[in-house]
Amino acid sequence: MMSWFSITIIAVTFLSGLANMALAVYVYRKNPRERINKNFFYFGFAIFLWCLTKFISMLYKNIFWLEINYSSGSILELAGIYFSYALIDKKINKWVGVLLYVICAGFIATTISTNLFIKNLISFSDLGFKVDYGPLFYVWAIYTFLIVSVIVYVPFSFIKKADERRKKQIAYFLTGEAILGFWVLIISIILPFLGFTQFTVLDTPATLFLVGFTSYSIIKYHLMDISSLLFQAFVYALVIIVIISLLLLLMFAGSFLFAHFMIWPLYIIAVAVAIVLFFIGRLFFIEKRDLEKAKINLTDLLAKSEENRKRAETERDKTTTIISSFTDGLIILDENNDIFSINPEAEKILGLDKNKLLGKSFQTMAEYSKAEPIVSVIIPGIRNIHRREVEVNKKLIVEFSVISLTLNKSDIGHLLVIHDVTREKIVERMKTEFVSLAAHQLRTPLSIVKWSMSMLKKGDFGKLNKKQGEIVKNTFRNNERLISLVNDLLNVTRIEEGRYLYEMAMADIREIIKSVMENYKEEIKAKKIIIDFKKPEDFPLMMIDTEKIKLVVQNFIDNAINYSQPGGKVIISLKNDDKNIEFKVQDFGIGIPEEEQSKIFGKFSRAGNAAKMNTTGSGLGLFLSKNIIEAHGGEIWFESEEGKGASFYFSLPIKKEGV
Repeated sequence: MMSWFSITIIAVTFLSGLANMALAVYVYRKNPRERINKNFFYFGFAIFLWCLTKFISMLYKNIFWLEINYSSGSILELAGIYFSYALIDKKINKWVGVLLYVICAGFIATTISTNLFIKNLISFSDLGFKVDYGPLFYVWAIYTFLIVSVIVYVPFSFIKKADERRKKQIAYFLTGEAILGFWVLIISIILPFLGFTQFTVLDTPATLFLVGFTSYSIIKYHLMDISSLLFQAFVYALVIIVIISLLLLLMFAGSFLFAHFMIWPLYIIAVAVAIVLFFIGRLFFIEKRDLEKAKINLTDLLAKSEENRKRAETERDKTTTIISSFTDGLIILDENNDIFSINPEAEKILGLDKNKLLGKSFQTMAEYSKAEPIVSVIIPGIRNIHRREVEVNKKLIVEFSVISLTLNKSDIGHLLVIHDVTREKIVERMKTEFVSLAAHQLRTPLSIVKWSMSMLKKGDFGKLNKKQGEIVKNTFRNNERLISLVNDLLNVTRIEEGRYLYEMAMADIREIIKSVMENYKEEIKAKKIIIDFKKPEDFPLMMIDTEKIKLVVQNFIDNAINYSQPGGKVIISLKNDDKNIEFKVQDFGIGIPEEEQSKIFGKFSRAGNAAKMNTTGSGLGLFLSKNIIEAHGGEIWFESEEGKGASFYFSLPIKKEGV
């Protein structure tokens, strides 16, 4: 039967372990990424293991659990030295760490598997174990003395260099750690050296000193950067529980020691003292809690305000730097369309004076000659404009855009982006003139070659043999391709120069399609392609440029035939909805890769798979087609999936003569 003393020691041992574990978990959860919090968790967990194994050894009273308890003590020493270094933000030397791990593992293995540490357990009494130690115990005792000395010395030596707040943080923790360390040295080493081994059960309760001083350091000085009213409440409740527990213990002790006396007054006094202490502590805590809460709220508010101010200033400086460094001119208008900001590039391009314009209406920019053409475009009403080109004067051409600025779905102003395109336009004009000149120079010799090849084909200079006929035929075909390319280049230059004039007349688009199909009879036959033209019976005449629309139809059909596999099918259709006609050419060939579809109507643009299949294309056909259709007031588009073919469309408004 256990005595009250044994039960008390066992209970205190278990509660000591739980208190350390609870504190370790709490500290870790507050800042799990910080090294000091992690190391404190390992330290607290090691203390918990040490207390738990002591608790079990006192219950089961055998040598195995006593050996496990000493082994967990070795782990505690290792965790303690690592936390001491983390406390002052230093790291243990790599090789020293390895040595400590090896020594710890050596002690554990030797203690459990041999009798070098504990020879025998002689007896077990209320005070503790009577143990016969082996030679390894004395080696472990010296090692423990050295480790405890280092654990205490490392933070103590740092205090001199730390600031006042840091000194107090470390000092309180160091006090609890020193009390625990020296208590363990006395109870577990010095007394056993003197032959008093039965007091070793009293070593684990000393861990409560570590919990108490560490908790106070956290509450008072925010050790490990922890600030929490919840933690204060927890410690307060723990202190109240300890006080009441001690009073109850005294009451039980009184009942045991003074069984023949009337002790009920002592019970009343003990309960009254506990109640008074509880309410005094409660009032103290509530007052302190309110003050701390107000202080924390005010501090947080000030910190957030300062942080927000700095962040706003940083963002403002970033925005100003970006706007100032932008290579395009930027003019920002506020919600009243007054000038809010002008960057240096805008001043340079338009010759503006920022200091005179800020805060004034954007219309005042018209006073500056270079800005007047832009203002005249915008002045009917500010609206979104995308890349509008304006010739300011003979030496300056700008491209500008107007973008609406919104915040939380509210209009907060507009942004004018101005880009000087003078150089690009000069280069573009020079390129266009060169292409036009080169194309014109090529037309005459190509026409002569065509005329000569035609005469040879007809036999005007005598009949050709089969091989000669094939060579002349191939030469004639390639010459035709060159002529077509030259014509395309000339058409492109006319478009860029704004000289792509149209000869509008009433025409039947069905006849245009039919004439184009006649030109492809040989190619259709050679590739065994089926052409399905769904020709409508009743179809209106339209006001169009026959030659230009014929070129578009030819480009559509030519692409469909070229990029269809032999034996494929091409479907041509026409639709009329009384307002617009829609022309469609569908093939089931190679299709257009998705990543290349956005640039298919661009100049000299060809899909990669098309270039591999047919190397003779110029990449101008669809560019010209787009310009022709849009000049007629129509739309052009396509649908395609790689490997499954493509469908090209254009629609034209039905315009009658004189309309």
